[in-house]
Amino acid sequence: MFIGSKIRLTGIRKEDLPTYRQWNSVESFGRFYNSSPIREESEKNANQLIDDHSDRSYRFAIRPLDTEEFLGVCAIEEIVWPHRVAWLSIALGPDFHGQGFGRDAMLLLVNYGFNELNLHRLTLTVFGYNKGAIKLYESLGFKHEGTYREFLQRDGKRHDMHLYGMLASEVKLLK
Repeated sequence: MFIGSKIRLTGIRKEDLPTYRQWNSVESFGRFYNSSPIREESEKNANQLIDDHSDRSYRFAIRPLDTEEFLGVCAIEEIVWPHRVAWLSIALGPDFHGQGFGRDAMLLLVNYGFNELNLHRLTLTVFGYNKGAIKLYESLGFKHEGTYREFLQRDGKRHDMHLYGMLASEVKLLK
């Protein structure tokens, strides 16, 4: 369930946190991961990745099949159990883009969300300039459901944020 063709999902470990904190200050990580200003993550906030356990959040570290190297993070979060809906997120370290790790992790998350957690709907957002992620999500069967026009400003330009969703009934055979 947590092993793909290139990566595996594990718990996030204390030794992963310094790398995660540093990545947040790197433009190629932070600009794709969230809308917050680029800055090194505080130790307190980073520790919440490990310490914040609830039945509403399932967070994972992304690692290669054969080593303990920390490649990134992904999660199924903000689960609303009465309605069986949740949000997905994923962020790879700056050196790990374009190698198929994100696709593999998303396949595992979708499978876990629908087949283990018995969710009905998975939702995510993506910035309009993140063309690689948009292509990935659409190839997996996520449907574009809306646009938050000019949601954020980066480098003096306004950018849209897109809303994508997938229903359990829409899952195709993902490989």
